[in-house]
Amino acid sequence: MSEKPTIDAYLKNIEEGHFRAYKCVDCGMIIAPPSGSCYGCGSSNMTWAEVSGKGKLVSFTVIHVAPDQFAEEAPYYVAIVELAEGTRVSARLLGFDPMKPEEVKLGISLQLDYEKGKSGATYLAFRPA
Repeated sequence: MSEKPTIDAYLKNIEEGHFRAYKCVDCGMIIAPPSGSCYGCGSSNMTWAEVSGKGKLVSFTVIHVAPDQFAEEAPYYVAIVELAEGTRVSARLLGFDPMKPEEVKLGISLQLDYEKGKSGATYLAFRPA
């Protein structure tokens, strides 16, 4: 097994602009954010895996009233994206006006991106492909 899967390592990868997921060595399931064991077979034999950065929009919401650390960034989208590799991740959705959610269509193709927040943090994000 490679380094222990942690949210800290996952977030550090995102901060560095290198989004990776975890892959079960035994069954091949891709997992993000990483977990200590596979959701599919229960194995703890995991390794970091590169992902294509391609996905589709499964769901979204617009955050108008955000927690204090994100308040300056509101309104913004948070989306559930199904990666081409099969797992789903939550991420920011870019490329749409948060005041016009009716323009966002479920099922659209998305491409990996990143967003630098006003707090200085880097967020996992996707935009239309």
